[in-house]
Amino acid sequence: MKPQIVIIIFLCIVIQAANAYSLPQFPIRFGDGISGEHDHLHEVEAMTMDCRTCHLNPTGGGMRNDHGWQFSLENLPMKRFDEEDEETLKEARLNRIIAIGADLRFAYLLSQSESTSAYMNSFFPMQADLYAAFMPHRNFTIYYQDGLQGNKEFFGLIHALPANAHIKFGKFLPPYGLKLDDHTSFIRDKLGFGNNFGQDSEAGLEAGFAKGLWFGNAAIFNGTRGAPDDNTAKAISGTGGIKTPLFWLAGSYYRNKTAGTGGEKDNYIGAYTAFHFRQLSLLGEWDWISKEMSGASKTTGNAAYAEISADLIKGVAAKVKYDFYNPDQDTSEDITQRITVGVDLYPYPFSEVLIQYRKNIEESNVTQNDQFLIMVHLFY
Repeated sequence: MKPQIVIIIFLCIVIQAANAYSLPQFPIRFGDGISGEHDHLHEVEAMTMDCRTCHLNPTGGGMRNDHGWQFSLENLPMKRFDEEDEETLKEARLNRIIAIGADLRFAYLLSQSESTSAYMNSFFPMQADLYAAFMPHRNFTIYYQDGLQGNKEFFGLIHALPANAHIKFGKFLPPYGLKLDDHTSFIRDKLGFGNNFGQDSEAGLEAGFAKGLWFGNAAIFNGTRGAPDDNTAKAISGTGGIKTPLFWLAGSYYRNKTAGTGGEKDNYIGAYTAFHFRQLSLLGEWDWISKEMSGASKTTGNAAYAEISADLIKGVAAKVKYDFYNPDQDTSEDITQRITVGVDLYPYPFSEVLIQYRKNIEESNVTQNDQFLIMVHLFY
């Protein structure tokens, strides 16, 4: 069956799924159900649609907090948790001040003959991260993350301040745009926020807040991807806007200048949004990119991402995703696009299975470069 036919059929299934019943998943998909009966597990003054609702890191990713663990037990999986699962949840926090967590992603990727991927027909680990948190006080946490791809993050975090404000200092991924879990998405990988091989986290300071519907995060850092800074300039980034249970609208900014003869000035300006209607959810981001090398002309381009998902039944979601990247808008020869169709399954607590078909659209004379992916994700 041709990929175009598969995509059309899948879109029809997604549209019909709008009448299906499902418990909500993830902020824009479950809206104000994100808090539900778990308010007592939160130390912040009020639940928000922000990442800090389920993650210890206020800007998302990494270890889940108590509410994130509880939500993973009760709301995500097809199989409802039992008393044994509840005990396991409690054991994740070794004691009052120490907690652990993990993410493991293992995949099989099948690529067509003209694919540029090194994984033509391969099993491979995509992620193997361990997390540890030391919490000597309700307002202070020391966090450590290390993984297979060398994407370390470690920082001190002063949190649960008025307006859910926080201050972070250490090594972390700068705040910018939608923090997708798919590090291969163009708005993460191409812009340098994928946190995978060759994209190290940054050393610096961050501050942010999440008060009701409003949120904002800003950081200043070296801009050297983990290496010592070799100039007086510092990189900055930030993101902020409004998040309601049914609608998001936010903007992002990033600026970095490196030194030397091969120095580069990078500027990104982005906007992202999200909508929720019944069992349908949409995410979208657009980014303007400006890069200027020392002694060379400036190039401008853009990147974009769109996703539509539908909850079919509890623990099953169908998705269609679109990625776009054009590093130089003065030419169309370097445009890269990707259409992904698939399904996300959550069979048991702390488990996920992704099945995806990726239609890659690159150079006009390359047609046999599509990919089929199956990934198992275990998290805790």
